[in-house]
Amino acid sequence: MIINYESVLYRIRENPNEHLGRRSVSDIESYFVGYELARSFWNQSEMSRRISRERFKKWFDSKVHLSRQNMASFCLLLAEDESQAFDLYFELYDAALEECKADLMISNQKPSLINFDESAKSKTLISFLFEAPIREKTALYFGNHRWITGLWAMCNGFLWAEKDLGIDNSSDAINMELFQHWLDERYPIAKGRTWDRLFDFLALHYQANALKEFYEHLEMFLEGDSPDETSKTIEEIVKNALDDLNKENGK
Repeated sequence: MIINYESVLYRIRENPNEHLGRRSVSDIESYFVGYELARSFWNQSEMSRRISRERFKKWFDSKVHLSRQNMASFCLLLAEDESQAFDLYFELYDAALEECKADLMISNQKPSLINFDESAKSKTLISFLFEAPIREKTALYFGNHRWITGLWAMCNGFLWAEKDLGIDNSSDAINMELFQHWLDERYPIAKGRTWDRLFDFLALHYQANALKEFYEHLEMFLEGDSPDETSKTIEEIVKNALDDLNKENGK
């Protein structure tokens, strides 16, 4: 199977809910971050593009003069919401392909020979998630407003890249699927909803807290805690409350 940037991009267009969890222009880039991460971890080169980054930038700059923002941000400026901006994004990309027809490249890129032994994978998604940069400087990856949704889109892009490479049942795919089942059992009210929506709900839509909830729950899952185990945050709240009560009684 031949995979290039546009083939993956237009697959997202056909089924945004499956790939991004929603019709969201802001999460397209996050998805591709995850997609390329998986390829690099499996020693694959970056996907080819029908229209090069340089040519596309030149085309976009000719339409939006002196803009420091990317096309997704430009679409959000013009559209009423994320869904409309998503549609506009693809209208503009269609226009770019049409107007740059003479500069389009034919992709004949096929996956390199892959060693399906997990030990051949330079890094796992799980280990990457616990590295300092993405955990402590999340805004560098997803901006200031979409940490948890961007994180989910990135993880999903990673898993889809593995599928496209013909890699089934990697440790990351298994862990992320089991993590979702674990959350469904822990929070039946949110069963069938993706974990980014759950943590956004639990955190009252506050990004930093949603990210904290994600990591706390992922750690609990990886440590083998049961779905009904009390979280460390709740344990700390109870402990602090008891300490305060004991101090008052000791007065």
